[in-house]
Amino acid sequence: MKTLAEMIVSAPDAFDQDAAAHFVDELGGDFQALPEAAQTLLKGTAGCSPYLRRLALKRKDDLPALFAAPPDETMRRINFDARAIADQEIVDDQIRALRLLKQEAALLIALSDIGGAWPVMQATTALSEFADATLQGALAAAIARSPLETSVGFVILAMGKHGAFELNYSSDIDLVVLFDPERMQAGDRHIAQKHAVAVTRDVINLMQMQTADGYVFRTDLRLRPDPGVTALAVTVSAAEAYYETFGQNWERMAFIKARPAAGDLAIGEQFLKSLRPFIWRKYFDYAAIEDVHAVKRQMHTAKGGGEIAFEGHDVKLGRGGIREIEFYAQTQQLILGGKNEKLRQRATLDALAALTQAGAIDAADRDALSEAYLYLRHVEHRLQMVNDEQTHRIPSAREDIARVAVFSGAENADSFRGKMLATLESVGERYDGLFETADVPESRLGPLVFTGVEQHPATMETLEKLGFKRAPEVSAAIMRWHKGGLRATRTERSRVLLTKLVPPLLEALAKASDADDAFFAFEDFLTRLPAGVQVFSLLLNNLEIFDTLIRIMTISPYLGREFSKHLNLVERLLDNRWSEPPPELESYETACRTAVEASPDYEGTLNAVRRWAGEQKFQITAQLAVGMLAAAQASRHFTAIADASIRALTDAAIKEMQSQHGVIDGEFVVVGLGRLGAEEMTATSDIDLMFIYDAAVDAQSDGARPLGAVEYFTRLVRRAVTALSAATEEGALYEVDMQLRPSGKAGPAAVSLAAFRRYYAEEAWTWEAMSLVKARVIGPEGMLAKIVEDEIAAIIASPRDRREVGADAADMRVRLDQAKRPAGVWDVKNIVGGLTDIAFISQVLALSCSGEGRPPRGVADALRWFAKTGELAQEDAETLMAAHRVFEAVLQASRAAVGGVFAPEKAGEALLARMASVCGEDTIVKAERKLLDLAAQASGLFTIIVGERRARQG
Repeated sequence: MKTLAEMIVSAPDAFDQDAAAHFVDELGGDFQALPEAAQTLLKGTAGCSPYLRRLALKRKDDLPALFAAPPDETMRRINFDARAIADQEIVDDQIRALRLLKQEAALLIALSDIGGAWPVMQATTALSEFADATLQGALAAAIARSPLETSVGFVILAMGKHGAFELNYSSDIDLVVLFDPERMQAGDRHIAQKHAVAVTRDVINLMQMQTADGYVFRTDLRLRPDPGVTALAVTVSAAEAYYETFGQNWERMAFIKARPAAGDLAIGEQFLKSLRPFIWRKYFDYAAIEDVHAVKRQMHTAKGGGEIAFEGHDVKLGRGGIREIEFYAQTQQLILGGKNEKLRQRATLDALAALTQAGAIDAADRDALSEAYLYLRHVEHRLQMVNDEQTHRIPSAREDIARVAVFSGAENADSFRGKMLATLESVGERYDGLFETADVPESRLGPLVFTGVEQHPATMETLEKLGFKRAPEVSAAIMRWHKGGLRATRTERSRVLLTKLVPPLLEALAKASDADDAFFAFEDFLTRLPAGVQVFSLLLNNLEIFDTLIRIMTISPYLGREFSKHLNLVERLLDNRWSEPPPELESYETACRTAVEASPDYEGTLNAVRRWAGEQKFQITAQLAVGMLAAAQASRHFTAIADASIRALTDAAIKEMQSQHGVIDGEFVVVGLGRLGAEEMTATSDIDLMFIYDAAVDAQSDGARPLGAVEYFTRLVRRAVTALSAATEEGALYEVDMQLRPSGKAGPAAVSLAAFRRYYAEEAWTWEAMSLVKARVIGPEGMLAKIVEDEIAAIIASPRDRREVGADAADMRVRLDQAKRPAGVWDVKNIVGGLTDIAFISQVLALSCSGEGRPPRGVADALRWFAKTGELAQEDAETLMAAHRVFEAVLQASRAAVGGVFAPEKAGEALLARMASVCGEDTIVKAERKLLDLAAQASGLFTIIVGERRARQG
């Protein structure tokens, strides 16, 4: 066998002549004693690589023997010594021995590669075999220190380039550590895992701890199943279950190259055999091809989406680089390898050859890609050998480019540039043509890689160009989606669809006023989805709705939550009617009844009304949220929708009662109070109801199961309340509050007309009379409805002393404040001087005014009425109306946006701008100042008109 010195066929020129000369001087006579070919190789290497220069000086005593022996023989001895480090009992000795062996192997492999003694792929094989040997030695040493007697049941899988014997010069090694508790004979599974993890940590420590002698290999265990939550070592059964359920396309590709490298190799082979159905799909069908398209879109920029460059270009991940050649082979392996086992090659060049043999690619493409692969791997090694850095980028500085050009054997930098660009273009053309006939959407945005375990630098650049300030967080979130981290992305089909969805999604998000806010609003939507396939398919087939959907979600997290619960709301966007002017108020009742008429039964009616009301409320809420609809208009629409729903479901409850218990001689009405009664409903308002009936004391229904009047109407109320509030498959409709009925929670659900009259004449508190100021009968129509309206008007008109009414109202206001403190200045309902105070002013005036007729139920209309009748000074009325107008707009917009009280510290830029504009200001600070000023004015008038906020004693 030839010695290394005899095998040298090439050597680089010394780029740094001074460094090369200094190196020769330091070696002195030892240099002159070496064969001439060795001297030339060492001098040129020292002038190109500071790292190898230092390493050769450090190992100068070994140089004669290194050049005097065949390199294969030297590597076998190094690997033998690496496997035998467990013979040294002291840990520090093991650590040092491995690192000295790494120095020797690194120098030998570099010189064999640079000198042409080994072709580049033989160098990668030597690196990979050395990695195996060091792992085997480290594992033996770790096992010897553990309670385990042997490595039976414990295996380390080599992944990626390590698995394919393609390690680059400064590569880390990707590992997956598995164990079988039963074969380990370590007791129960928990004890086995404890030992397996401890051994794994020990192995990692031996391999990658940085000492004065360097390190052996950086190790990466993030290719194990679900690395964010699993231990360093995973049971074989858990790994099999993970890949069967959650395995992703990129993991299929990763396991093409996987092989057992250390430990119980039989267990490893058995595990890889169990994964064959996951990796190699049996049938060549559309789903399999779609999976591969998904990987293609994830792995790199689409056709035309990236530029081939030179300075700073990444020869591994960049356009036309090593990864594209690997992908070119692996995608076709995945598609065809299920039927043709000869295509299941680990090594890239072997895979290209097998694909040619199978007729999948042309011989010309194979030759061009193979030549490019060998050249790019050659350059990759030179880039890394300069300073032992895990880099794949061509330098940007002219001097550094010239160094790599010389080190790579090019005549000059221009020659290096020309060959590199020609190589990248050759690969890029073939890569782009891989699926050129496939009808799949492509990204125009640039590199978008969300697979694997590391964030992709070029993807960060793409996201930043799109306007994302929190690009790492955005990337991490999308990677989490692809790993099945959400309920919506747990199925393989949903992840394939999501992969196609991400580019248009990001493009739409980039148009938002704040891309980050828009993204995390959409993520919140995804997080709440119970499943993903249906909604992803819907969005993919209607990409034009993205801009609208994201615009709404960004301003209204509340609607984002509603979207995730009710897919029909997303569908509502498709007909593009959501942005049209809302229906006429009078039309809601007819539309609701039409929806009910199509229902087959009572349950169907409940669902039909919920679905109809949800879609109508969505339109109004969305338009209100984005500023297309004024608050006053929105409140009337929300109320009309509620009225129609209440009437429809009350009728349904009556019919259901009659079908079971017959008809009774009597009448029944629903009275709306609070915001419902005043026609001031918001997107999230509950409904305050009171149910009044009128029937003879001895009246009975005429059905098969007759009931007396009290029980009949009590059951009817319960049925009506359930119809309005119960959650069905379409969700809940309204929360019903009946605390404003006579005697509150203690009173009967259904109140007789006689009891209603008596209670308000003899027992009602002032605040109960105040609540009737907003009351109105919603239905059903009939004599009782008119009687109750007249009774309410009479109660309001009863003579009262304003000071007593004011004192009672002030006392109640204090109690309310104590029961529920305002959440801040934006809690415009509860703040001092807010909507409640203004409503109390209106109610006190209503109960104590001297004018004829009933004041309007709505607060704004009532204030205007009081000014007209002289009950309120015009100036005071205008002050209160101005405050009420702004507060009401804030309340309506807040409910539409967040479903509750707006909190600026939790809001994004779009919502902040929207809420400021609602107040007629351009910043939140100015808006808050305005709210405080208006509240102070209203509070002052509350004190003058109602009285001091002071709870009574006793």
